[in-house]
Order: sequence, then structure tokens, then C-alpha cells
Amino acid sequence: MAVRKLLSVALFVIASAFLAPGSTAHKGSPPPSVVLKFYLQQQFGVNELGMVAAARAPVSGTFTGFGLEVVYEFNVTAGKSPQSKPLGYVRGTAIVVNNIAASTTFFVQNVIHYDNGNVRGTLSQQGESTFSSVQWEFAIVGGTGMFRNAYGFNVGRFISSTPTPNGNLITTYYEASVFLDR
Repeated sequence: MAVRKLLSVALFVIASAFLAPGSTAHKGSPPPSVVLKFYLQQQFGVNELGMVAAARAPVSGTFTGFGLEVVYEFNVTAGKSPQSKPLGYVRGTAIVVNNIAASTTFFVQNVIHYDNGNVRGTLSQQGESTFSSVQWEFAIVGGTGMFRNAYGFNVGRFISSTPTPNGNLITTYYEASVFLDR
């Protein structure tokens, strides 16, 4: 039940927000080795599982209690549609680390399994995300395969939320700026 409340808050905030386009500008620094552009198809109600219950009740004005932890696996695609070319998947965890009436902050830690036919490997990323009217950013802290010893950042933004028979499909767009020491 807590997972549904968490998702309801995230969906409400995201659906009511107007988000600026993503940007991976590199003013004054060398360009990244690779920029990956992809969509994350987050099928809530099917591909996530509440692992740890909230340690305290939700703050008035929110629906998610501090400490709630969710583990998930979502598909990565080349286009907005869930039926577009598959590029891999993302597995990870999200933990509510702060909740105030204005927002809920998640600590996110995950691994992107990426394969577009030419570029193949995994990227490890982590950071805090507050579902709000601005784009968010994760730190890329390593990788395997083509991305061995990678570092960089991944900027995400909301695209859409679609009700499904089992929950909601939230589509987000990402541009990952990956730097490789070769």
C-alpha cells in the first residue's frame, strides 16, 4: 500500500509540472566521450516492489513516509513509445530520504544495462531526485564493457504518465554524458 501512495505523490507532482528540455551543455570543459539518449519506461504496479516500509508516517501534505525503499527494473527504449526499439533496462533502488510538505526526495542507486547494437555495457549511477518542475541529474560513478571506468552525469526529465490496467506507465527522457579514460 505504501508503494502505491509513493507513486501517487510522484505522479501528482510530475503530472502537474512543466519541465524544461534536458541539456547536456559542457561550457568550458571537454565534451563527453559518448552521449547516450534514451527513454525510461517505468511501469509502476508491475516492475517494482516495496522492500522496506516507511520508518515514520508521511508528513502532512505528502503520501510517502521517510525510509520507504523500493527496488525496480524498468525498460530502456530508443523512442517515447514502450514499443520502440529496446536498448536495455535499468535495475536499482529508491529510498525516501526526506519528505516535507513541498516535496519528497529519493536517494536513487541503479545500473543501466545499455546495448544499441554498437555501444554495449553498464553504467552505475546514483544521486538524489526530487520530483518537481525542474529536470534532475544523477552522477555516473562507473561502468563495465564499453563504459569501463566511466564517469559523468545523466540528466532526466518527465515526458508522460499513462494509466494502465496494472498501475501507471511513466516515461522519462535521459541524456547521459559519459566520459571515458582511454
